[in-house]
Amino acid sequence: LVTGQLLLQLYAESNSGIILYYFISIGMLSFQLSKAGDIAGSFIDYKPFVSNPLITFSIISVMLFAIRNYFRNIIQKQKSEITVINQGVSKVLQESSFSIAQIRAERDEEGNIVSMIIEKVNNAFEATFKINLYEVQEQKADYIFNLILKGKFDINRYIYHHQKNKKAHEFHAAGIEKWFNVHVLQPDYYRFYIAFEDITRAKEKLAELEESKRRYKVLLEAIPDMFFVIDKDGTYEDFVVKESSMFKVEDANIIGSSIYEVGFPENMAGKVYACIQFCLHSNSIETIEYSMNTPNGTFMFEMRLAKLTSHSVISISRDITKRKTAEFKLEKALVKAEESDKLKSAFLANLSHEIKTPMNLITNLSRMLAETDPRGNERLELVDAISQNGKQLLNMIDNTIHLSKIETQSVELNQRFVNINQMLRDIYNKYYILLPDSKNVRLSVKLSVPNKEFGFETDPVILGEILSLLVDNAVKYTMKGEITIDYEMIRNESVKFIISDTGIGIPVEEQENIFKRFYRVPNSINSTTSGSGLGLSIVSHYIVLLGGNLEFESAIGKGSKFWFSLPFTKGKGFLSLVY
Repeated sequence: LVTGQLLLQLYAESNSGIILYYFISIGMLSFQLSKAGDIAGSFIDYKPFVSNPLITFSIISVMLFAIRNYFRNIIQKQKSEITVINQGVSKVLQESSFSIAQIRAERDEEGNIVSMIIEKVNNAFEATFKINLYEVQEQKADYIFNLILKGKFDINRYIYHHQKNKKAHEFHAAGIEKWFNVHVLQPDYYRFYIAFEDITRAKEKLAELEESKRRYKVLLEAIPDMFFVIDKDGTYEDFVVKESSMFKVEDANIIGSSIYEVGFPENMAGKVYACIQFCLHSNSIETIEYSMNTPNGTFMFEMRLAKLTSHSVISISRDITKRKTAEFKLEKALVKAEESDKLKSAFLANLSHEIKTPMNLITNLSRMLAETDPRGNERLELVDAISQNGKQLLNMIDNTIHLSKIETQSVELNQRFVNINQMLRDIYNKYYILLPDSKNVRLSVKLSVPNKEFGFETDPVILGEILSLLVDNAVKYTMKGEITIDYEMIRNESVKFIISDTGIGIPVEEQENIFKRFYRVPNSINSTTSGSGLGLSIVSHYIVLLGGNLEFESAIGKGSKFWFSLPFTKGKGFLSLVY
């Protein structure tokens, strides 16, 4: 009976059924006691008195009834509050500026949503999408949303994302050219609210701001300067840097960093900080030149600082690396030009003397040969002297012509096949007969590749001039010993030409000067002979034109060795063995 009373107290809709069940239960208990002949005894014999079945059942029933009424009052109060809240929510939703649709979720036995039905929409929804409540009520949400948004709107995706992170998601309704933030609310298991927040104007404003920012950034990037905003504490707040393959800066490396952290030397950073403070206090413009080490190298900048706000300055930095490099090169070139000009002036001042001396000797010696009749060794000495001075005069004229072509950049290359062995024999024959008898010098040529057809494509005139000048130098500065003309193959890729002698050699301290124009190394031979000081300078320039570089080694009293390599272009007559 108590169990039945408990079930009625929990699930009965009204109190009448509970009261009826109570009296029926009392009657049944009384009937059972009367049948046992113990109605009177039930109030006398039961100890304690509270264990009497009639009293016990009555107490339990009254307690359950009191508990039931207590919780029913609480539930009724909660229902009233919920009703008020729902009315308030409905009023808020109806008056909200967001377009809101109330949706009923129909679920299967497993709890999965099988369809979404629109129950109602607010005024903003009707106004935004130009549709009335009676047109959408009890319609499927997918159909209505696709209709009003003129495109595919996957409501299930937004409900899923809401359950995952509770955040709004952007949706672009391209069909009606609008942007929305889609908010999802779920007040209970079977109901959702879908709110569309129109952010079209905000998007358009942002797009305008981005376009304006892009336009001004392009404008600033077109200016070959870098713009930085630095606060009063020396921290970078913003910057615009023109894209460059040489100098790259990333936001993460600058924004929020201090002038003490971006590569300035400590003393320079202190100077920049002092200029910032001075600009803020005096509203002046300060200019600083500085260098900065970056992963791409060292750059030179000119920085101008000007007050931007009461707590920040704008820094305009211009990359002056090229200008400074050009200034340095110009200064170096000026020094070199002045030095060259001095040497050239000295050369021109002595030119008449250098020409007159051999010319006078040739004239006088020729007159002696004509007016007298020298014989034997005397005649040979006169002829040899005339030949030597004539050769010296021709060399001076040739070098002056070569220098003129180099200065005017009128040297033209005429590439064609050159028979190397034949060229070296011609040079050997030319200088063999010119070796003076007064010198104990032997001239030799080594042909590393004996094939008569050996050669490659280059300019034969310039190559011949290079070898002639080097051999002429060797002959001039070698008093005894041997002068060797040689070449060798380098991996079938290039030919290395070598001119070596056992002459007086070049002092170590003078070796860096021998390629200077008009410069003659002070020695016993140069002090007694004439010369232009142009030979090695011309040789070096011509070798570069042919694709090589002149190198040498020399030691006092032991001689000198000059060599250069030229590419073996379209070579012939050289057979390489493959093992």
